[in-house]
Amino acid sequence: MTGNKYGLSREGFRRKRLPDILRSLHARVSDKLGIPIETGANSLLGQLHGVYAYEIADLWENAEDVYNAMYPHTASGVSLSYAAALAGIAQITAEKSVLIATCCGRDGTRLPYGVQVSPNGAVNVLFSCRETEAIISSNRASCAEIELDADPMAGTMYAVTIDGTKSIYTAKSQDGKTGVLAALASLLKEDSREVRVENDVLFLRLKNEQLTMSMALDNLSLRRVGSPVRFVCDKEGSIDPPLGSVTNIVTSVAGWVTVSNNVPTIVGRADETDTELRQRWSSSVHQRSTAMTESIKAALYRVAGVTAARVYENTSDSIDGEGRLPHSVEVVVVGGDVADVAKTIWQFKAGGIDTFGTIRHRVFDSDGFPHVIKFNRPISVKVWLKASIGENPDEELPTAALFEVGEALLRKGQQQEIGQDVILQRYFAEIFKATKGIGYIDLMATTGDSPGAYTKTNIIIDDRHVAVFDLSRIEVKKL
Repeated sequence: MTGNKYGLSREGFRRKRLPDILRSLHARVSDKLGIPIETGANSLLGQLHGVYAYEIADLWENAEDVYNAMYPHTASGVSLSYAAALAGIAQITAEKSVLIATCCGRDGTRLPYGVQVSPNGAVNVLFSCRETEAIISSNRASCAEIELDADPMAGTMYAVTIDGTKSIYTAKSQDGKTGVLAALASLLKEDSREVRVENDVLFLRLKNEQLTMSMALDNLSLRRVGSPVRFVCDKEGSIDPPLGSVTNIVTSVAGWVTVSNNVPTIVGRADETDTELRQRWSSSVHQRSTAMTESIKAALYRVAGVTAARVYENTSDSIDGEGRLPHSVEVVVVGGDVADVAKTIWQFKAGGIDTFGTIRHRVFDSDGFPHVIKFNRPISVKVWLKASIGENPDEELPTAALFEVGEALLRKGQQQEIGQDVILQRYFAEIFKATKGIGYIDLMATTGDSPGAYTKTNIIIDDRHVAVFDLSRIEVKKL
C-alpha cells in the first residue's frame, strides 16, 4: 500500500475514517453504475452505504490498533507488555511489603510458618511469617535481656560470650547484682551495640536488628532473647508501617512475648501502570550498557521493591556543591533491599569510580575482595495543596467535581521524581482534565509536617529529597 493516501506507508499508518469511507463507497457505486446516484440519508443506497461504512470503519480502526500495538509509546495493556518484552523489559507485577521484625521471648521458641503480626491500630493489615525454620534463639540474637538468679558471690566469674569473644568479670565482695551487670555492660559496649542496665537487668541490643549474634552465658541467665524474623504482608501494594508500630501478635505461640519492627520495611508496590512501564522503557534502553549513570538507574529499576531512583555524578577533581567526592556517583533510591541495591550499583558503576552516600554496605567481587558501596535514601518533603475552583457559567460543575480534582492532584503529585521541583502550573492541566465545568483555578502549596503559609510559589526540591503527596493534605473548595 506504499504511496496510497491511506493504510501503511513509509510515513506510518493512516486510518481511513467514516466520512472518507462513505465518500469512497458513493463514488465507487456511482462509477460502476455509470450514473449519479442518490446518497441522501433517506435514500436506499445512502442507508445501505451507511451500514457498510460503519463495519469497514471498525476494520480500519482495528488495523490501526494492531499497528500501534507494536510500539511501547502507543501500545497499552498486554500489547504494551509484549512490545516492551522485545527489548527484554518485563512489566513489574504487584509486590508485597516485607519487614524484618524482632521477635522476643523464651530461648528456643519456634515460630510456625504463617504466624501473623499486625501494626498497632491498623485495620485489615496483616504480616505473615515466611520462614520455615523461624526460631527465637540465642544463637541468632539481635537483642537480649540478661540477669543474675542470685546475689553475686565474691570471686565468682560472670561471662558473656558474643560471636566467640568472651567478656569476663570477677565479682568483688561489695558487688551487688547491679554492680556485676554494670561492669559487664562496660566490657560489652561497642559502636554496633546498645548496652544499658535497668532494674538489675542487662539490656543488650544490636543497632541494626537485621543482623544477629551468637551468645553464651556463664553464671548468668537469659530472661528474654530476640531474633529477627521475616514477615510478608498479606496484601500487595505500598504498605509501609512506621518503625516500632508492628507490635500486635495475632497468632499466639507459647514462649513468644513481644514483636517490633525496628528495621525499615522493604515496601511493596501495586501493578506497574502503562504510563510507568513506558517511562521505564524509555530509561531502560540503557540497561545493556555499563559505566553510565543511565545504566545504573535502569538496572536499579529491576531490583525488587525499587520504585524510584536517581543517579548523580561528580566528574570534577574537587568536591562539588552537594558534597560529592571527586569522580564519584551518588545514587538516591526508593525501596529495595540494601544488599540488592548495593550489589546492583557495584555491578553497573565504572571501575575506579567511588560511590557517595550515608548508607554503606559491603559487597564482594568475583575474586572475593570486599568493596564498600554507599548510597542514599531520599528525604520525604510533605506537600500540602489548596485548590479553589471557580465554576464556568457555560457548563455545569458536577457534584463530584471537588473529589475528582483532589484525586487528579494526587495522581499528578505521585509522579514527582526524586529531586524534581513541584511546578504548580503543571497541575492545572490535570485539574481541567479531571472534570468539566471549571472556569477558574487558584492553586497554592506549602510544605512541612503541618501546613505553614500557603503560597503560589513553586516548591524547590533538593537532589536528595522527594515531594510526597497524600489525599489528607489536599484541600479543594468551590469559590
